[in-house]
Parts: sequence; C-alpha cells; structure tokens
Amino acid sequence: MWHFRLWDVQDVAVFLSIALYMCHLAGAISIHSPQKSLTRSVQEDVFFSVDITCDGIPTIQWTFMSGAVSRTIGTWQPGLYTNITVDYSSRVQHYNNGSMGLSDLRLADAGYYQVTVTETAGSSKDAGFVLKVN
Repeated sequence: MWHFRLWDVQDVAVFLSIALYMCHLAGAISIHSPQKSLTRSVQEDVFFSVDITCDGIPTIQWTFMSGAVSRTIGTWQPGLYTNITVDYSSRVQHYNNGSMGLSDLRLADAGYYQVTVTETAGSSKDAGFVLKVN
C-alpha cells in the first residue's frame, strides 16, 4: 500500500533554500573566453582574453605548463594587489577582468596556460589555453 504525504510550507521552503544555494554554488564563478587555442610567432605578443564573473573579489592566478615544467606566472586581485613572478615581470600585462598579455614570445613560451579564479568563500574554477609559438 502506498502512502503519500503532501509537503507543507516549511518543507517547500527548505527544499527551495537548498536548491537556490546549490544553484548559487554552481554559478558562483564563470570564466568565458572567445579562443582556447592560439598560434603566434616568436617576438610577437599574445593576449589571453577572459571574462570572469564571480561573487566578491576574485583572486586570479595564471600558470604555465609544458611537459614536466609548471610555474606560476602571476597572481592578482583586481584593485588590491599584483604579484608577477620575476621570470615574467617584464613581459606580462595583467588586467582586472582576468585577461593576461604576454609580450616578446619565445619558443619556450609554447605550452598550456591555465587561469584559476578563486572567490573569497574558497571555491575556484579553472580554464585553459594552448599556445603554439612558431
């Protein structure tokens, strides 16, 4: 025999609160980019274009990876601080929207670039780009 119970107002309110919270967590950070694969020549510049939306002030970190090499390029919070590593300090331009420019490309710059966005609550999201240098 089946027994059905109708939800009361409190049950519906709890369910909706949980559903809204889960939607908030799922959409708290978004990273959009028009292009994920880029090809440039030696000595040219490249612009990694992203549009980041986030609750609060994001921390943006760019990392370079190629084979066994992985190194941080820089980390910043829009309007608060910027920390670009020494290896990239003269070639990187950071932007408050999360985008990054890299000038005077070298063959060794070819590889995978990852942007990680972390919000103040601690959740984070990554997006990646492949750069080929001719």
